[in-house]
Amino acid sequence: MEKMYCFYCDKEVVGNLRVENTKYTIQGKDVYVDDHVFTCPNCKTEYNFDSVDEGLYKVYDAYLNLYGLSFKKLKEIRESLNLSQELFATVLGWSKKTITRYENAESLPQKEYLDTYINLTRDKNYIYYILKNNNSLTKKEYYKILDKINVDIDYKSINVVLYILNNGKLNRTQLMKHLFGVDFESYKLNNVTISSFRYANAPFGPIVNNQDTLINFLIKNDYISVESSKDDTFMLFVPSQKADLSCFNDDEILIMNKVVNKFKNKSAKELSNWSHGFKGWIDTKNGEIISFEYAKYLEI
Repeated sequence: MEKMYCFYCDKEVVGNLRVENTKYTIQGKDVYVDDHVFTCPNCKTEYNFDSVDEGLYKVYDAYLNLYGLSFKKLKEIRESLNLSQELFATVLGWSKKTITRYENAESLPQKEYLDTYINLTRDKNYIYYILKNNNSLTKKEYYKILDKINVDIDYKSINVVLYILNNGKLNRTQLMKHLFGVDFESYKLNNVTISSFRYANAPFGPIVNNQDTLINFLIKNDYISVESSKDDTFMLFVPSQKADLSCFNDDEILIMNKVVNKFKNKSAKELSNWSHGFKGWIDTKNGEIISFEYAKYLEI
């Protein structure tokens, strides 16, 4: 039993409260929510026990659930990228007020905005696609946002892979040796790597730690694809897009070009044999991380 004011009886009454599953149509989609219906014991008038705000919230949230979203999740998506409402709005080209209204459940996202949230739930790196196509961003804003974004594999590292593959298709061993050469050469010259990868000892020489995670991520998110070699003896990685050169400074491009040119036409076996002479590989055991302090011994 619940108390509620009955306008017909013009007094507060104690009546019955029941749950009623009600259909609503929002933007052409049917959604069902549990409404709490109060019945006056005297005049039998029925009232929606939920407030207007509560009722709208439930209906709109049910609509978002059709797309795997919710008002709560809209906020979580932004926070997972480590972006403030202001920066998130800047990236998307929306107003901060729009973001605030969505996260506070004051408004329902229109279809094109809804599609953006859906894409971000499927792949956090979709934010890079938006960034790349937002021509209104200044270079300062662009890099400020890049520095803040949290993703599984950072954008610059992805583009190191793309830059290398844009210069020619490679098999797994060749790609691993190119990445290893780029980062250890960069550390040797500038005391900093170009990508965020770490490298581990493996039988065929240094490889990106958790290389399978990297390869699967790149394929899944359509950064690279795979094709068979001409003699069908091994698989080749093929870039699905061009590298974003704005990620790199002139020194980094010079280093990547140096490695690509030195390793050009080198077979996987040749590159593997070369890496076996590297002191960092010799001094570590299979599966161990190779310290970048060994970069001083690298000879390319």
